[in-house]
Amino acid sequence: MSVCSPFRKITKYLVTAACTRPLHIGSAMGDKEEVLIHPVDDVPFIQAASIAGVFRGYYAACHSEKETDALFGARRSAGGENAAENGSRVRLSDGRFCGDSPLLELRPRVSINPETGSCEASTIKGTGKKAGHKFNMEYIGAGARFEFAVYLYDDERQDALEEILSAIHREQVQFGGQKSNGCGYMSLASVKKKTFDMTLASDRRLWAAEDELEAKEYEEILAEIEAKETADRTGAYEIIVKGCTEGNLLVKSIAVPDCGEDAPDCMNLRNAAGDYIVPGSSLKGAVRNQMEKIAGYLGREEIIRDTFGYTGASPKDSKAGNIVFHDTVVGSRMENDMAELSHRIHIDKFTGGVMDGGLFHEKNVSGDMDISISIKNRNHPERTCGLLLMALRDLAIGVMNLGSGYNVGKGIIDVSEIIVKDTGNRQEAVIRFKGNEGAGFGITGEKTIISQCMKAAQKEAAAV
Repeated sequence: MSVCSPFRKITKYLVTAACTRPLHIGSAMGDKEEVLIHPVDDVPFIQAASIAGVFRGYYAACHSEKETDALFGARRSAGGENAAENGSRVRLSDGRFCGDSPLLELRPRVSINPETGSCEASTIKGTGKKAGHKFNMEYIGAGARFEFAVYLYDDERQDALEEILSAIHREQVQFGGQKSNGCGYMSLASVKKKTFDMTLASDRRLWAAEDELEAKEYEEILAEIEAKETADRTGAYEIIVKGCTEGNLLVKSIAVPDCGEDAPDCMNLRNAAGDYIVPGSSLKGAVRNQMEKIAGYLGREEIIRDTFGYTGASPKDSKAGNIVFHDTVVGSRMENDMAELSHRIHIDKFTGGVMDGGLFHEKNVSGDMDISISIKNRNHPERTCGLLLMALRDLAIGVMNLGSGYNVGKGIIDVSEIIVKDTGNRQEAVIRFKGNEGAGFGITGEKTIISQCMKAAQKEAAAV
């Protein structure tokens, strides 16, 4: 009996990926947004269906529907068509975290009512129950590694599959949820490959025991994956804000690891690596608030909907946003560890005196910081970029801050420059607020990127 052509050769890839940013794979269990835990191994894992969705989503964004269906199968069979021709040529396993148990992060979040600008109760996912306006989000910390297998049942499509792996390695693909908060980016630590020729009896015997094959039976192809040229067709702009804190900054953590008289009552949030950070979610909240003010003044509220997305009554009535905010490390970990505590008091607003037990201590942070924001190539990215630059200008001149304590001068950023990269056209523009020798404000590449984006954000308002 002859072997059907698409299955003459089966290629197996063993992939080890490392999280370069925090990862959130939601479980919809418990009173907080916990990560998904394997029911047997009792460690976090990524379902095969989630990985398959990521693979297909990236490939569909870069290729035609026909090419996507040829690799991953049609979503529904056409009448009278052979079912085998609609089947997926790719099968994936669950992603299992390897080595020591991955470090988990628990970060505080608040739900904001966009109409009132105040906190509101949030809904616990999957339950319909209302919780307090403050909730905790659980993440797998950056640096965690997980392994999964990919089976390709079409030898002629190896280049297509390896293109996806290369895009993952170049951080052009995100896994899991909280994507707009910069989560889910990976790099590949290892990619091993073996092709089984099912027309050969020896390979069929190896295939029957493929789970027990030793590593030496596979070929390491990570260097080939790294060498592949993959244009970032999903990205539009990258914005980097370089600066430092003008004074102190505080994004409150939910817990203080130390106790005793010398321990602070509150301190800045830290990631799994121990760095003091401004999380992507906090940065997004501050920037969105300022963008909404500007959009309201310009009469361009639709840019906010395109930028941050919205949830409708059904998936068809919803839209994903196009902006991603990344975690920002603040200063040197060692210097911030050694920083002195800040002492403050609570004032009774009725008597004007100090409240009983009103003395408290904060551990603030300070130092250099590079803020990174990405804009996806959808929903009119040039409008988003223009409105974002207006908000970042306000950050540079001290009109807005990051974290808490604006009324006491915290969170003001001394911005030196804003770099805008047009990833599609490979162009760059720079807004300098301070020259290397105190030369002051200046713009390079304005006509090619910045002016176009600013005009796109203001065009309709100017015509009124």
